[in-house]
Amino acid sequence: MSLFVDTLRLAGDDDDRSRRRRFDWQIIGERGLPIRSSSGLELLPTREITDPKEYDNIVVVGGLLHGAQNLSAEKEAFLRLAARRGVPITALCTASFLLAQYGLLDEHRACISWFHIKEFRSLFPHIRAHADTLFSLDGSRATCAGGAGAADLASHFVARHVDQKAAEKAARILVLDRIRTGRDVQPNGELFPNVTSRHVKRALLLMESNLQEKIAVTDIAGKLGISRRQLERLFFTETETSPVAAYLAIRLRYARVLLETSDLQIGEIAYRCGFKNPGHFSRVYRQSSGVAPSQLRRG
Repeated sequence: MSLFVDTLRLAGDDDDRSRRRRFDWQIIGERGLPIRSSSGLELLPTREITDPKEYDNIVVVGGLLHGAQNLSAEKEAFLRLAARRGVPITALCTASFLLAQYGLLDEHRACISWFHIKEFRSLFPHIRAHADTLFSLDGSRATCAGGAGAADLASHFVARHVDQKAAEKAARILVLDRIRTGRDVQPNGELFPNVTSRHVKRALLLMESNLQEKIAVTDIAGKLGISRRQLERLFFTETETSPVAAYLAIRLRYARVLLETSDLQIGEIAYRCGFKNPGHFSRVYRQSSGVAPSQLRRG
């Protein structure tokens, strides 16, 4: 929330006086009741819940998952009314789970952090969720992976409503090296930390976002606007392996995580990692690691 608001403040102010010359914002809530964050910091609302048409955009900030995100009935009604009246709604970080829970992301693409994409898809399989970019805008909905991506999304709004120069000014003061766009990818790269190409980074994230239902390498290249041969050349240059081999490595890494940290049956793990059956999964896993999945589970 701080990154999002500070981007608006710095883009719209002169002489670093924190004046709201081009943007204004309110913290909406019940009068006198503080809003407590997961870190223990508390904010008091600056405005009571009123007509959502009074706002150009309603931004919902994410919090803890697993039952801790429910809003009051009044706030939920406020969001639903905003959606019916066509007021744009933005979700930062895990707030996308809340909007999805209320049905406010139906028929919209949603950008989810790679850290939460699997859980989101299991809860809301009908929503077109992805984790290969920092933020996404689809109609009257904007979603953001969170973290520093909140500043990138705010910069997009600044550039759209003021100009690019104002967005660049805010980024400089925040000591950001550049403004990242909706085409930039979420950083992860645990298996391939030395990758620098935007195409390869985005291809890897597409793979990580689609483990259970695999995407053909040709289709991945198509999403990136390049040919399969071009993508293969980039992979060999930056990872010394092929896209197919990289995709398999990502799936097997996730399988190992599930084997070591979950109580799931091996058949379920095989399914979640995109293998046709447990036997095929066990053979491939043994060939890759030298250890059968059942042995790792016993260990």
